[in-house]
Amino acid sequence: MSKTSHTPTSSFTKELAEIPGGEGINQCIQCGICTASCAVASVSDRYRPRQLIQKILIGKRDEVLKSDIPWLCMTCRMCEERCQEGVSPAEIFQAVRHLAVKEGQVPSTFTNVADQVLRDGWMLEEAYSDFIEDDREDLGLETDLAFDAEFTQKLRRKYFGGEKKK
Repeated sequence: MSKTSHTPTSSFTKELAEIPGGEGINQCIQCGICTASCAVASVSDRYRPRQLIQKILIGKRDEVLKSDIPWLCMTCRMCEERCQEGVSPAEIFQAVRHLAVKEGQVPSTFTNVADQVLRDGWMLEEAYSDFIEDDREDLGLETDLAFDAEFTQKLRRKYFGGEKKK
């Protein structure tokens, strides 16, 4: 499989290609196989990897970085598996997310989930029921899923620069 590089069409494309994972943007030929292969796109008319790549290629930097669309990629890599050019949209979108984080453009939905997990160790605490506890016990798994507060605090300090929010 040859990896033909194409001339970037925007400064945003060049910027993204400099971020680890973003270099594949120069190989995309806009065939659409990523969207056709995408599990998220199959259930959402809103998420179209090809359209997001197109916006990157034509330089819609602010629109892409302020959007929640790059954050919807599940990184299943089915698109990468099927791409004839060896492009990984999942890695490109990861690079977009890194740039968005660097510029403080993380959608509130995602920061709220991160805050919830760092606050009490659970993303869906209410989802843990007696039924799940019984199933875990039947399988010989630990039923006390209390999170490790010390570990959570280390993560908070290392990656978020702070202590637990009250």
